Amino acid sequence: MKLNAIPWYFRKLYQGSKRPKYLVRLCRSLGDFEPIVSEVNSSVESLWSQDLIQQVIEQVLGGEASGISTYEADTIDPFDIGHALGVVAEGINQSKLRASKGNKRDSKATRGSLIIPVNCLPKTTRYEFTPQNNLNFYPANHRHFDLDIKDSEELAITILNGIRDQTIKSTFIANDKKYNVNYRLMWAITYSHCLKMFGALNHSKPPTSWANGKDLTASEQIETLQYVAQG
Repeated sequence: MKLNAIPWYFRKLYQGSKRPKYLVRLCRSLGDFEPIVSEVNSSVESLWSQDLIQQVIEQVLGGEASGISTYEADTIDPFDIGHALGVVAEGINQSKLRASKGNKRDSKATRGSLIIPVNCLPKTTRYEFTPQNNLNFYPANHRHFDLDIKDSEELAITILNGIRDQTIKSTFIANDKKYNVNYRLMWAITYSHCLKMFGALNHSKPPTSWANGKDLTASEQIETLQYVAQG
């Protein structure tokens, strides 16, 4: 998708900034993410173990070196709209979140996220604006960036150092009260943002500018957003 093919209101948002300030990386399983952060925060070692570095490569980077999905955020605050859009985009394709008669919304959906200042990325890591690679939640297209990583170990060490130094914000996202960000609230923030962008939303008649995703139609995206956000 070329930049000029993006609706004007998204294009204006992107062109207003020369580059992102922060990139949000979502980790699908809080159960895999939380032990990494916990070990970093409790460590007194100056060097990271190879095992912990490998955990970051596998769990945070997904074992990949290119096409690593991230989302642009304007601040390091986990309630930033870029962070919320990323949470929804990463999770919306879960079948357990579908609205269906007799089924309740899953209350145990969990995520972990890292909000990474772009200026702390190593030179071996590059980012590219890739709205076409955001698969199933159209409003997050204009926030989607891919990472291309030439040295996964160097980036993993940067992430570990950033968590320890608190230059990289680690966030636990769940409906359990012991975690610092409520999962449903992320969807509510996103829903409010979409109402401002598109006006009243009716999943039976989506806005004409709201495109279908890879797996979800525009109607399914809106219906799921409303279902989870409204609890």
